[in-house]
Amino acid sequence: MKVSSVVTTPNPDALKFTLDQELLKEGSRSFTSFKAAEVDPLAKLLFELEGVTSVFYMMNFVTVNKKADLEWEPLEKSILEALRGFEPPVEEVEAKVVEGVGGAEGTPYGEMSPAQKVLAIDQLLEREIRPGLAGDGGGLEIVGLEENILQIHYEGACGSCPSSTSGTLMYIESILKANLDENLSVIPV
Repeated sequence: MKVSSVVTTPNPDALKFTLDQELLKEGSRSFTSFKAAEVDPLAKLLFELEGVTSVFYMMNFVTVNKKADLEWEPLEKSILEALRGFEPPVEEVEAKVVEGVGGAEGTPYGEMSPAQKVLAIDQLLEREIRPGLAGDGGGLEIVGLEENILQIHYEGACGSCPSSTSGTLMYIESILKANLDENLSVIPV
């Protein structure tokens, strides 16, 4: 596989490796331990490199986080070598289907069922937030919604980036409040 670029991210302990082919048609994969990565050939390969602390990938990029006390130069070369030798398995990712959500369009947020609320939030995040995070080698997933508190988990470069718990979090919350419900709050977990 060819790596077309290596880009620094706002997180000094994360690099984004853009590839010349898609790894996934949609969705993302995030691994924060070697044990979790054992089920994924790409993540396992990268976790075998000394100093890797997390692997996140989607579409055509991979973000790798390293231990804070390590320098990038030797690890970056090892990651590039591993990626160049990796052949992704041919896999078609199926679209997520959320049952019982039909008819959410046009329904005011306050009148939606909990499943419809999560879908509406996810669609707004997909349109307004995730592209920007992906540009910096990161992402987020919804962990849960309890009352008006949205729990999210940052992935990739966003996972250990200081700005994700302050400025980015406030921006996400402001988008949700402006578009869905002024009482929504967001917490990272």
